[in-house]
Amino acid sequence: MNTLHKHEIVAENRWLLPFWGVVYLLLVGAIQWHIPSPMDGDTSYHAAVGQLIRDHGILQAFPWTPFSWLADNYADKELLFHLLFVPLIDFGWIRAAQIIDTVCGAAILLTICLVLRREGVKYPWLWALIPLAASHTFVYRFSIVRPHLLSIILAILVLWAATGGKTKLLAAVSAIYPWAYVAWLMPVVLVVIAETARYLSGRGIRIKPMLVALGGMATGLALHPNSVNLVRLAWIQIVDVLFRTAWGAKEGFDLGLEFLPETIEGWTKGLLVCVIMLIAALVLAWRERREGELPLAFALAALGFALMTAKSCRFLEYFVPFSVAALALASRSVRWRFFPHILLLVSLIYTFSLNYRFLRSFGDSPDCLPQSVVKFLQEKIPPGSQVFTADWASTGGLMLALPNRRFIVGLDPTFFYMKDPDLYRLWYGVSHDAPPDTIDQIRKKFSARFVVCFYPIKVISQEWTPFFERLASDPRVKTYIVEDFWILFDLGP
Repeated sequence: MNTLHKHEIVAENRWLLPFWGVVYLLLVGAIQWHIPSPMDGDTSYHAAVGQLIRDHGILQAFPWTPFSWLADNYADKELLFHLLFVPLIDFGWIRAAQIIDTVCGAAILLTICLVLRREGVKYPWLWALIPLAASHTFVYRFSIVRPHLLSIILAILVLWAATGGKTKLLAAVSAIYPWAYVAWLMPVVLVVIAETARYLSGRGIRIKPMLVALGGMATGLALHPNSVNLVRLAWIQIVDVLFRTAWGAKEGFDLGLEFLPETIEGWTKGLLVCVIMLIAALVLAWRERREGELPLAFALAALGFALMTAKSCRFLEYFVPFSVAALALASRSVRWRFFPHILLLVSLIYTFSLNYRFLRSFGDSPDCLPQSVVKFLQEKIPPGSQVFTADWASTGGLMLALPNRRFIVGLDPTFFYMKDPDLYRLWYGVSHDAPPDTIDQIRKKFSARFVVCFYPIKVISQEWTPFFERLASDPRVKTYIVEDFWILFDLGP
């Protein structure tokens, strides 16, 4: 595209950018307000950490989960995200989460719009809406309040800056990554992709972008209050959690469905449009690679995230927006005036016709921690108690409901295993197999009198049924069913 023409497009209608920023806020806000309560367990954990930072300052240890490696080697790998909760937590953790998702979600769409606008893409504001229309699974990941929302923004900016030689932006965003997301090595991967696209486009490979990214990351690490532990934590998260446990299918660990590969149904009903966009972007970007490497860089990044999604569906939150951005950049030579309009319409028809019930179910997400539950648990479990939990996903909600109590494990069971493998095996065996001495083991090995588990009566899982039956059948134990969601056992003094 003619450079002068590109700048003319950028210069015209400057008021549209803030206008669409407001539109994105209203759109994402409407999605969030349609969801009465967070749809996952991690949101409550992040809110709980934000509340702890408000009450205790920047955390250097995590005594609330004493059996976890993080208890004595704490590193807040998502500190920036948790700081967002600090000024908002008094509004209530659910409302705070909705506000944060609204702002971060709108920022993702605005970032896509801004990058495409600066690159002379027509209708950038429209292209930015296509990720939400193209995949219902992306809408779900987009709507859960987790630090990946910040990472999507940073990843787009890193690749754009690295490819375009914007060294100041690349350095700044790379420095933010260690504060924002556990995968703070992402800038290295994206710079490699940018230079690969440059080489395939017939240009020489540069060393400067990698040095700038490494320098920015080193600066961010040096300024992080948990810098040493953050490096160790990243190694554990990548090697032990992802490669050995999740991808290695290590027995005795439940990391959630998001670590599993995307299913065939998921690809056909949720990602087919994105796959088609990726293929089209690769073809167009390769054909036009001599004109510039940016479209090819985004297409290669989208391809990489697509392959990762085939291994673990949690990477689709990158695959979808990168495939859209890649096609938008690669299609600048396409003469179809209403190309993005048609693509948006087709995406909406595809997504809503196949997944309307799933999207509508967002509004049915119940509040699993109403005040009645919180009040009951606080009355029964005194401050300072060690609480035994059979899973790790509910710890965040319990930390919000029961401050000044301690729990078995939070965030990820791998960190429990890292601290004491034998005790982890005992915990897993007790909670799943329920041997005859279950109560004695809970008392002696875990110093716990109370057992609390998230146990929706309407969706009864067979996983912990032997454990619950063992406790409920013992005459020494008092059993309480709380609001059809929680089960509390009091083993007695």
